[in-house]
Amino acid sequence: MTFKVRKIRKKPTATWYSKLWTLRNKRLAVMTTLIVSVGGISAAAVIQFWPSNPISLPTKRLVKKVNGLHVDPQGHTNILLLGVAGTMEEGGNLSDSIMIASLDPSRPSVSLLSLPRDLFIESQIGNRKINEIYAAARFKHGDQTGISIVEEAVEGFTGIPIHYAAVVNFQIFSDVIDLIGGVEIFVPDSIEDPFYPDGDYGYETFTIRKGLQTLDGATALKYVRSRKTTSDYDRATRQQEVALSIRKKFESMGWASNVTKIKEFYNLFRRQVNTDLGLTEIISLARLGMGLDYGDIVSSVLNDDSNQRGGLLYTPAKEFYGGQFVLLPEDEKDTKSFIYLTLEEPDVLLENAQISVLNGSSTSGRAGEMASKLRRLGFHVIETGNYKESAIIGTYIRSKSSEKKEKTIAFLQEYLSAEIFLEAPTDETNPEYADAFGADQVTTDINDELIDIEIILGE
Repeated sequence: MTFKVRKIRKKPTATWYSKLWTLRNKRLAVMTTLIVSVGGISAAAVIQFWPSNPISLPTKRLVKKVNGLHVDPQGHTNILLLGVAGTMEEGGNLSDSIMIASLDPSRPSVSLLSLPRDLFIESQIGNRKINEIYAAARFKHGDQTGISIVEEAVEGFTGIPIHYAAVVNFQIFSDVIDLIGGVEIFVPDSIEDPFYPDGDYGYETFTIRKGLQTLDGATALKYVRSRKTTSDYDRATRQQEVALSIRKKFESMGWASNVTKIKEFYNLFRRQVNTDLGLTEIISLARLGMGLDYGDIVSSVLNDDSNQRGGLLYTPAKEFYGGQFVLLPEDEKDTKSFIYLTLEEPDVLLENAQISVLNGSSTSGRAGEMASKLRRLGFHVIETGNYKESAIIGTYIRSKSSEKKEKTIAFLQEYLSAEIFLEAPTDETNPEYADAFGADQVTTDINDELIDIEIILGE
């Protein structure tokens, strides 16, 4: 476990508050740009100027800082974003939405990863579902310690440093959307959910039809929270889509320089966001946010559908978990690899390499199994087949395209412990296996020109 050193900060005075509002318009515009940069829930989380009830904030681990922000070894700043219903609802501090935003200032860009609420992980307050950790820690230790405990738990599961966190009341989601006049969303499939909570311990029916829709705040809130007739995977995907649509709407309206609107946003955020981001860090994030590129965003959801990207979880027997439905990693190595690719090395996935997996061993079915694993990690496997009738020794990666997918090849080489051949080996370079790499040995139906990388699985 990693323990945080804490220090006590003085309660902000009226002088600090007044100074905050006398910042020059340019700085206010910079801070507001953070809203449009991170988008929706995530934007609302990191834009908060100051907590409404300031208490002691934790000092971060002694890690590297760049331009006022903590960064990991990859140079990224990672922010945990939790969406809650609020104290007015039963179980209002349970985390309905769990998302990690990883900001890379070198590009600059942002990657998003959503975690399912039923994911069962370790924490300082006991092993439990991830959506319960903040609520239980907050109840026992208070707001800020609750944030620290959930940060540490998520960091332990993902293997990715979590530098900051923000807990956002979902009502802000609705209020911000109404403030900007709604958002435009393409709904891929109609939803009819008769079990949407009505806020009075009962249910109401939420219905939305397939197609392009303009959603007001109340409808958008239901759209991102509905889950009884869909899955957590679907809901997490909707949350990311709506969040990015909010950011797009902000940008199109040019509100980043509207001081009146900035103050309206502030009044919303100060009431409904709890974060360990300090003022200087918020300003640094805002400056970074001004230049973020959303053209190459990598957005993923960890889930339990083995046919989907990120489908790396499974459901164990309930009797081992007190009758609860929980989710666990099917393979910890693959789960960590998926998280790493999404947040730390998104450039690998952005190379969009078209991959062929061929079975050169005597064991049938290996190419299909490997193709399934790679697809769940986020790779495009467009072909599987048999390499030759007799088995070869070792695993090989061969570049087939003039566009060298170097980052993908480097990742696959480590992941598969494979040897790399940019071209087929010759008698001089590898006399023992030269005959095994003849093109006429491949049995596939795919045009060879479509393939960027060929993986050959031997004994």
